[in-house]
Order: sequence, then C-alpha cells, then structure tokens
Amino acid sequence: MRSSTCREAGCFTFMEEDIVIIEKMNALLREKAKEIYSEKIVDYGSNPQHYGTINGPDGYARMPDECGKDVEMFLQVEHGKIEDAKFTAGGCIFTVAACNAAAAMSKGKSLHECLRINVSSIAEHLGSLPKDHLHCAMLAALLFQRALRDCILKNKTSTTVV
Repeated sequence: MRSSTCREAGCFTFMEEDIVIIEKMNALLREKAKEIYSEKIVDYGSNPQHYGTINGPDGYARMPDECGKDVEMFLQVEHGKIEDAKFTAGGCIFTVAACNAAAAMSKGKSLHECLRINVSSIAEHLGSLPKDHLHCAMLAALLFQRALRDCILKNKTSTTVV
C-alpha cells in the first residue's frame, strides 16, 4: 500500500504519483504536438488564457459547435474598447485555440478594429491551422462577431461603430 495523499479530479481519485505521471505525459504530448502544429495552437488549445466567463458582459453569444457542445463568448467593454474577452468551449484543441485567439486578438482594440477579427485573421494568428480544422476558426469568428454585435446592439458603449 502506498502512503500518498489523494486528490479528486471529477469522478476519479488520483494519488500524487499518478498526477505527476499524468503531468509528464501531458508535457510529452504537447512537445510532440508542437512538431506537427504551431506552438500557438498547442499553447492556446491546451492552456487557454481567456477561458472562463464574465458576469454581466456587455456582449454575449452562444452557439453549438459541430460536436453538439455549446461555445460561448463574453465581452467586457470600457471606453469603446474591449477590456476583457472570455469564452467557454468543450470542443477539440483547435476550437479552444481559435476561440482563445479571437479573445486575445480583441483585447485593447476598439469595437471598430474588432470588426477585422475573422476566419483568416484567426487562422493567421494561430499559424499553421490545418485545413481540415478551418471550420474551428470559422466558428470562433462567427461566435466573436455575434458577441460584438450583441454589444453594439445593447448600446452600452459611448462609441459609435462606423
């Protein structure tokens, strides 16, 4: 019998040694993935900095992805610029990376500048997005634009988008 402390993760209980092994395996997987995909895709997809929700967002959108899971985008605006952007997604690494890219690209930008966040700008930001995953960038762009539209329609900003 091992004398280790245990931690719960979902419905499983892992021993500390198991967690160390899982973390090492994840690190190896990320390194192998970086040989195939851009570093941004791997980093944004496995450690998204903009994942989460915003209470009382100025802009919000929700859509189903191809897997039937919902993706959401939350925008917070201050003085006509995106102060914060968050998203939730339960899809693949490419969907998470694309949504994270849209959020990252919007921070500090005016609402007018955010109109330029689209499929091609997200794909370019991520680097070598595989062609069979361009639909993930399309989903992220559409989701972001819907949240931006919601923000504009709510008229919570003092800046008019021209």
